[in-house]
Amino acid sequence: MKKIITFLKKYYLDYIFLFILSFIYYTFLQYNNYIGDPDGFYHTKMTLFLREGILLKSLPWMQFSSLKENFTDHQFLYHIILIPFTFIKNPLIGIKIATIFFTSSMITTFYYLLKKLKIIWPWLFSILFITIQGLNFRLALIKTNSLSLLIIYLLIYAIFFKKYKLLFSLGFIFVYLYGGWPLAILILLFYFLADFIYKKIHSNKLKLFFSKIVYFFTKKDIEYSNNLKLITVLLLGILMGLIINPYWPHNIYYYYQQVIQIGIINLGQKFIVGGEWYGASLQKIISSAPHLFFFANIVWITLILDIKKISKKTWFSFLLSFFFLLLTVKSSRYIEYFWPFTMLFIASGFTDINKIMSWEKIKKNYWQKQNKYLKIYLSSIIFTFFLIIIISMFENTVKTKIPTDWPINKFKQSSVWLKNNTEEKEIIFHDSWSAWPLLFYNNTNNYYLIGLDPTFMYNFNSELHQLYIDITNGKIKKNLSKIIKNKFNSNIILVEKEKNKEFFKNLNLDFNIKKVYENDEVSIYKIKE
Repeated sequence: MKKIITFLKKYYLDYIFLFILSFIYYTFLQYNNYIGDPDGFYHTKMTLFLREGILLKSLPWMQFSSLKENFTDHQFLYHIILIPFTFIKNPLIGIKIATIFFTSSMITTFYYLLKKLKIIWPWLFSILFITIQGLNFRLALIKTNSLSLLIIYLLIYAIFFKKYKLLFSLGFIFVYLYGGWPLAILILLFYFLADFIYKKIHSNKLKLFFSKIVYFFTKKDIEYSNNLKLITVLLLGILMGLIINPYWPHNIYYYYQQVIQIGIINLGQKFIVGGEWYGASLQKIISSAPHLFFFANIVWITLILDIKKISKKTWFSFLLSFFFLLLTVKSSRYIEYFWPFTMLFIASGFTDINKIMSWEKIKKNYWQKQNKYLKIYLSSIIFTFFLIIIISMFENTVKTKIPTDWPINKFKQSSVWLKNNTEEKEIIFHDSWSAWPLLFYNNTNNYYLIGLDPTFMYNFNSELHQLYIDITNGKIKKNLSKIIKNKFNSNIILVEKEKNKEFFKNLNLDFNIKKVYENDEVSIYKIKE
């Protein structure tokens, strides 16, 4: 067995097999004509603009948004990386392939991190990614989720092994890749906290005074210097990424909207936002990977009995896992960080347990002394337990599906009609902000109202945003044609048939509005002159 492992490592076949197996599984998830999330259309369109050499610094396609005049592509590097994949005949298919590649690369990077941290069974813990249903749903979406995790794993490596140049580079790159770059600072702060807890637990209160003096003036100074250097290097990399940036200085306000208003405060209590920003119950979180939740509890219960045996990396991963569990209860999208950090905690925890346990002693002093029937009974229980776990893992692996709400060709026909039958730059009143990415992807001839997140319209004009909500919810029943034309400067109205049925009904009752186009997805109306 050792010869086989040595052979695999020599030619990096362990990395290659892991990547290929992951690639096959995520290809299985993506092998369909669905995008899974409307943002995928937006990312593809932004990539196509960059492929043509066009760097957008404004979004006139959102006429009632704070991004209209000053836009920041907070996933600029992601869109750059996607460019080669858009040369496939259908760019959306190419982006799906890119998502498979990025996710497989992320899992392979996780394996690399585990090996560097000297975790036992790193290949096993890495391949377990495909069994996490709640996480794989997020990883299958066309977003920066996988690349963000990949950068985070490299950050953890750079922090633990004091790779200052790498840490600086990753801080800079993270800003260009994803608006969630503050996570890098958060992760480093949790490393400091884990370091503090670990040293506090292992401090010897019986040390001689002289030993304390020596420690203070030598080792403590070095550790303080290292920590100071870590935070300085990371912050400097992030700061350079913010300033040496085509969107500086307008990107600062954008990050305030994206990180503070949308990511932390979350205005979902005032109006409907994306489903990912609403909380998830503990039951739902656990059910998305019950086997990992069970293993995490086994690890914690075992280690808490001998707290001094808990390593720094286990404290670190536990703190991050617990923190993101709380965040996931607040906003379900954070499950994409909760389960990966939980996986790291489980892997690190089992490594600690393996160091604590004397398996030969247990075998000699306990197992061999038991009678035959008790051994059979205990073996049956263990076998049944692992069979249940394996079945649960299998179910979670195969039942992950991409939602069918967003087929690749959605709104394509209606967008072609709009392009051919309306004036250039004419504003289309659409009844849902989530429809914007699809309209934007299929037709940039027209302008629209709002997209990506309703917070941007709220910041642009909160009163107008509330009026938009009241119209599309069907609360305003009279004078729709006059209000839409005067307040939103629009004569064309696009309504999705499966949404906002009261609004649909109100439009049909207004004599100044006539239907000019209809298919299975939408109806398009025009306000009479």
